[in-house]
Amino acid sequence: MPGNGTSNVRPLDVVIGVNGIGMGHTVRQSVVAQYLHDRGHRVRIVTNGQGRVEYFRDLGFPAWDAWMPTLLARDDRIHARDAVRANIRQAPGGLLRHLRLRRAVRNSGVPDLFVTDYEPNTPRLAYHFGRPLVSIDQQSKYRHLDLPTVGRYARTADEQRLRYFAPRVDRSFICSYVPLEAEDRGLEFIAPVVPDLVRSALVTTEPLATAYFSRYFDHGPEESVRELASVFRQSVPDRTLRIYAQPTELRSLRGYADTRIEIRAFDREAFIADMARSEAVFSNAGFNLISEALVLGKPVHLIPLPTYDQHWCAKVIDEAGLGTAAPRVERRAVLDFLARGPVLRDNVVRHRDLYLAADPRERIASYLESLPAVDRPMPAPIAG
Repeated sequence: MPGNGTSNVRPLDVVIGVNGIGMGHTVRQSVVAQYLHDRGHRVRIVTNGQGRVEYFRDLGFPAWDAWMPTLLARDDRIHARDAVRANIRQAPGGLLRHLRLRRAVRNSGVPDLFVTDYEPNTPRLAYHFGRPLVSIDQQSKYRHLDLPTVGRYARTADEQRLRYFAPRVDRSFICSYVPLEAEDRGLEFIAPVVPDLVRSALVTTEPLATAYFSRYFDHGPEESVRELASVFRQSVPDRTLRIYAQPTELRSLRGYADTRIEIRAFDREAFIADMARSEAVFSNAGFNLISEALVLGKPVHLIPLPTYDQHWCAKVIDEAGLGTAAPRVERRAVLDFLARGPVLRDNVVRHRDLYLAADPRERIASYLESLPAVDRPMPAPIAG
């Protein structure tokens, strides 16, 4: 296989399933997919949402749009009645789409193995075709570890969702930016998967703070942007605040800009470059953004969205001294975070060098390449 020094390794055929909610799963699995492709393996993608399909196709990967059921939590649990009510109209069409997906996979070549990231389609395909199933995600810690409640949030719904999506896996790689341990030998904790764009970014420290707040159902970015802009306008005269937002949010946010407060449409390369030169980062508590900020050596001030995952991430960051967290943007908390900036940055750099320096892609690829070979026919051309 060209350029990878692993010419004695047989080429694999891999199908990766990607949760299509948000960009975190998509970014992580696109990095894994590209790495496997560069090692000479064939990679195809199953996701949900035409935008995600086009994202992967633009990267050169065949991709299918599959059905993702709605499993919303109420009182930290997924209730059967709610699940039926939310999916009853879409279920017949969703089942038909899955059967078409199964046929498309068979016709284009049953792979050697399936990889899943917090979605139900590749597990069902793996069980149907009798192939190994490997999970690469960050959520599986909620299934395997007895993690405590955070405020009024518990891990119950996340655990239920994981058990529904993938009742069993052959191996689970769990991304974590803090050390975690488990006795289960089927688990392996790895550093977060981040793009080369992040690892190779030019890191400096300028009088700049970068912010990004996302939308989660009815919880939008406007309150956080308004309050953060107000704090910087009135109390932080010596720094520029650059706030990124999705294009659909710009109209409601542009009014908070002034000479030192910029509101920009989200562009991933520009956002990474600004994080790399910032003193500090403000955001919700999404796993991928936190991971990228830590790899860049930047402390974060987190405003978690109303999920257990985000509250757990915010709590861990605060307790580890890698940043701070608050339920909402508040002047005192923001100014305290900025005042502690040098100490927090030193903590982040030490933590990064100790726990996040290793690139986990080699470990993932080595494990996949070690799996026993399966007999499979030569693939036919891939159907869209």
